[in-house]
Amino acid sequence: MLKSNVEIRDEKLLDETVGEHIGYDLGVKMVKDYFAKYGEGGAQFVGRNILEKILNQPDCVGINIYKGLNEIGNKTYVLVGMDKENQPILNYSAVEVSGEISQKEGIVADRNFGLGWFDLD
Repeated sequence: MLKSNVEIRDEKLLDETVGEHIGYDLGVKMVKDYFAKYGEGGAQFVGRNILEKILNQPDCVGINIYKGLNEIGNKTYVLVGMDKENQPILNYSAVEVSGEISQKEGIVADRNFGLGWFDLD
């Protein structure tokens, strides 16, 4: 389907193939361009363990990363697992060792102790 010379896709856009390697040069350019336009920049380290926990949730195809403010007003990111229907994974069913099915809370992650945001040089 076309609307104003722009193709509109009816299928969902989220799956595990979204994203690509863009290389160091383009990555640096994009970060510097953002800083030049908005006067802010930064990064936040996220450890492998929490990333794996989010990605290992049933039906998780990727992670949405939201800008946020923590409890004391500092900039941070909030990470949420997403399913292929573009829905956040906020709870899911799990089979316990006893064989019973239970509801688990989906992981909504933050907590970056001491590393915070930093401005570009």
